[in-house]
Amino acid sequence: MHILAIDVGVGTQDVLLYDDSVTPENSVKLVLPAMTRVLARKILSSKKNLLFYGETMGGGPLAFAIAKHIKRGYKVVMTESSARSIRDNPEQVEEMGVKIISNSEIGEYDYERIETKDVDFDLLKQVFSAAGENLSFDCVAIAVQDHGHEQGSRSDRIFRFEKLREALERDSRLKSLVYTSPPEYFTRMNATLRTAKKFFRGKIVVADTKIAAVAGALHGVRERPVMCIDAGNGHTMAALVEKAGNLSGIFEHHTHMLTRKRLENLLTKFANGELSNEEVFSGGGHGCYIRRKVGMKNVKRVMVTGPNRELLKNSKLKICFANPLGDVMMAGPVGLVDMILST
Repeated sequence: MHILAIDVGVGTQDVLLYDDSVTPENSVKLVLPAMTRVLARKILSSKKNLLFYGETMGGGPLAFAIAKHIKRGYKVVMTESSARSIRDNPEQVEEMGVKIISNSEIGEYDYERIETKDVDFDLLKQVFSAAGENLSFDCVAIAVQDHGHEQGSRSDRIFRFEKLREALERDSRLKSLVYTSPPEYFTRMNATLRTAKKFFRGKIVVADTKIAAVAGALHGVRERPVMCIDAGNGHTMAALVEKAGNLSGIFEHHTHMLTRKRLENLLTKFANGELSNEEVFSGGGHGCYIRRKVGMKNVKRVMVTGPNRELLKNSKLKICFANPLGDVMMAGPVGLVDMILST
């Protein structure tokens, strides 16, 4: 089995070339700046009016750089799909000073052009080719964080977690959250899928970065039930995983709003079935869904991964830092691979 697995975060894009014919630790691994940061640096160094075209991608640094470029007096136009990288609501993007155009209008502007996309497959192919790697894959798997989008004014926090809950009510297995055809409301997943299909034939799947990280934290861990925590740059997700990869519950919060003490309290209440969706949401997080109460005393391990895992350093909980293939940055890609191999 030969799998290309890519986990796209706000800080980095983590890449794993999995080949079952070699020792997993000897797999080719890359940790590169996320495309949102690559493009942000390009924008901040530009002294021209800019036109953005391409697919919907992660915002964050990209949005900040565009806003700064406009304040410096430059003009910015974006196609509709590119503009969704900033906000799903086009009116909010236009309020920043961006002009939104159709693809047919691109030729009318003599501006510096920047293509928006979450993964630069041209670059990856060049690197792999130079290293003599096989570019024929049995599967290409990509994880991005997708809030989802619906028409209307409802909070994206509510919408994202509502769709996670609905998916788990249908099928509580982790691997059920890996998509070959994601729902239309997952605009970023669908955009990433379209980008990948321009470069690869065969099986291509997408998933959410948080789900991939949870699956990666489980790598090599046989005990159940296990609590997995991904403390990311933006979001922190906790999941209770039982036999056969079934999730008995998940909750998601914003990392910057958490202290060690607060997170410990939330995790304990979560495991004991005492944490409500309303408490998490009113506290600034996304939500909580508990399918089955586990009880903290029954949790065999608390596995922690993510760039902000130090949040739980010296915790009163008996935590273990997850390092799949000896590298914490590979949690997402390894999780993708493990979910694919389990299907």
